Amino acid sequence: MLVYGAVAAGDVVLAGAGRRRLRWLTKPALMPLLAAIEGPDTDPLVVAGIGFSWLGDVALLSEGEGPFSAGLGAFLAAHLCYIAALSKRRSGGIRRAPALAASYVLVWLGLNFLLWSRSGRLRWPVVIYASTLLVMALAALDTADVRATTGGGAFMASDGILALDVFGVAKLPAADSLVMATYTAAQALLARGARRA
Repeated sequence: MLVYGAVAAGDVVLAGAGRRRLRWLTKPALMPLLAAIEGPDTDPLVVAGIGFSWLGDVALLSEGEGPFSAGLGAFLAAHLCYIAALSKRRSGGIRRAPALAASYVLVWLGLNFLLWSRSGRLRWPVVIYASTLLVMALAALDTADVRATTGGGAFMASDGILALDVFGVAKLPAADSLVMATYTAAQALLARGARRA
């Protein structure tokens, strides 16, 4: 995990500095490192989620609507894999934390409201993706596992910041670094919280 953390930290710094070319060395290395760390007893659905996330990472290194759409599709598939894996570990976490579950729904509503008029041809793909992300975060919460729950929330934060930035709703300081810091933490936490087959 130390190697993954070091590469993730390096990518966070490079993202903040806008060093896109150098990130072709760091960002594509993240998910293979995470898969190697989790080992052979990891749920195949989690491994598939990590694999689709790798495809999304590579797609989003390029600019434009095409790569963004490809990345959206890859991460949609990743979340479906995570949902399937997390659903096998349901433990009533939503009943124990209804306020947190409700806050996820409110964030989903607010984000879709803000993006609706700005996302153009990607409007419905964004809504579908955001809805899948919400279901994944709720599935993570329902495991009652602190790591999975934190990972699901961090993924919502990461993608929320990314969406606000990409569609020009809000330009947050160091948005690229914030996206990668929350994203890499989310992936590690989700993988660890949902690893057992």
